[in-house]
Amino acid sequence: MKKTIGWFLAVLLLTVSLAWAGQMESILAKGEIVVSLNRNTPPFCMESKGELIGLDVDLARLMADALGVKVKFIFPDTYEEQIPKLLACDSDIIIAAMTRTPERGLKVNFSAPYFEVTQAALVHAKLARTQTQSYFDLVDIPGVRIGVKQQTTMERFARKLFAAEQIKTYASHDEAVAALLKAEVDATVHDSPYVMVWQKSHPEYAAKIKALLAPSTKEYYGFAIRKGDADFLSWLNLFIAQAENDGTMDWLKHTYLVEMAWLGQGQTKGAAMDKEHLMRNKFLSQKMEQLQRQRREEMKKSGAQY
Repeated sequence: MKKTIGWFLAVLLLTVSLAWAGQMESILAKGEIVVSLNRNTPPFCMESKGELIGLDVDLARLMADALGVKVKFIFPDTYEEQIPKLLACDSDIIIAAMTRTPERGLKVNFSAPYFEVTQAALVHAKLARTQTQSYFDLVDIPGVRIGVKQQTTMERFARKLFAAEQIKTYASHDEAVAALLKAEVDATVHDSPYVMVWQKSHPEYAAKIKALLAPSTKEYYGFAIRKGDADFLSWLNLFIAQAENDGTMDWLKHTYLVEMAWLGQGQTKGAAMDKEHLMRNKFLSQKMEQLQRQRREEMKKSGAQY
């Protein structure tokens, strides 16, 4: 009986201590960090040949390695569930191509930026002129119908530029583009990486759909954590600064936005040369090997929940 009571008190004390400990201390104590990702968001998170890959995915793996813990991935059903699940402690951190906004900052703490984007667009080529190069140029097309993903910075910004009757919202970027291909809308708005990937992966629409990638806005993605842990936030900012200073971010951007081997298409000569230059850095070579080991370990856990 005494042993049972002693065991119960030990578990209770451990639970209380973890609850009062900082978030980073809790992660280290349990030996695992739970990362909330945004499923099917190339080039940040996607599956290729049964393997989970992407810029956000690799950053999460490198972060877990730096902390000396395992990583577990969760995927909320909708983007709007990301922050509520974080606040409910279903995850430790959001790494999901999430734009830092003042409104979101009222609910969570954002890390320093790790990725800069601009709003970009896809438009029917027949409506575009030679000088139509950026999202802002859509304003010059009379009565243009715009498709956007709902409850995003794209929707909020579109409502400042276009009349309400010109805007149609969709549950996902892919649904918006599907509507564009059916001519239900004349143009769609996305973050620039999405447009870059779509353009590269759909060469069959090159004559029909024009990508508008000239910079029009500046937005920044950040990691999101629960409020109240200055130590964890400080460590995350240090992790991001290190990744930028040692070339890791340049390598990840090259892998997922320049080389794009994950699309299964041929590599351009320029992309191959750039990668060779990047990989001359011994430290980056070691990081690539490290990520490959982590991926192989995850692949062995067939059927295991991310």
